[in-house]
Order: sequence, then C-alpha cells, then structure tokens
Amino acid sequence: MKPGSIPYHRCFEVLGNPLRIAIIQLLKAKPRSVSELAEQLGEEQSTVSHSLAALRKCNFVESRRQGKKVVYSLRETFLKKIKEGDIFSALERHYAEHGAKCWRSGK
Repeated sequence: MKPGSIPYHRCFEVLGNPLRIAIIQLLKAKPRSVSELAEQLGEEQSTVSHSLAALRKCNFVESRRQGKKVVYSLRETFLKKIKEGDIFSALERHYAEHGAKCWRSGK
C-alpha cells in the first residue's frame, strides 16, 4: 500500500479511548466475558459492552457464545501484529482485510 492511503487517524479515533485500550490489553492475555472485563476494569457492564461493540464493529475483537456468556477475544491477525509491537503493520493489515467500513467519514 502506498503511504498516505490508510486513514490511520480514523483508526486511532476508535482506539484512542482509554477504556478500549484497557480492554485490548486484557484481551491480549486471554479471552474474557463482559462481566469479567467489567470487574477487572472497575467499570459498569454497560460501559464495557458499549466499548466492546465499537471494537467489534471495527473488527478488532470477535465474540463467541460460551453457554450463557459471550466471550470476547482479539482477532488473531490483529493480536499477532500487536504482540510483535508493530501497530502500523497491524493497522495496515486490518485495513486491507476490513477497509474503512467502521471508521467515521470526514475529518
């Protein structure tokens, strides 16, 4: 991809929320349910659910039903690049796979 073709600033808008970053950090270690995340973060479950919805809409996290719980995890391709410490490569790959469908227009 040529330089300037990826709207990094829009991705950072989605990731620029401290709660979402904290969620990503917890999910790097292992998948967790909303209630587990809320307890560990000291946040209301509805607040955590709202942040997870934004991360899921942008394909940074995925969810699966496990009995009565919904368990969230980072998408494997994004997790791998984050663990490598290369956020720009992670965003480039993410953009190539998912485009800008979740990023707000404008700005």
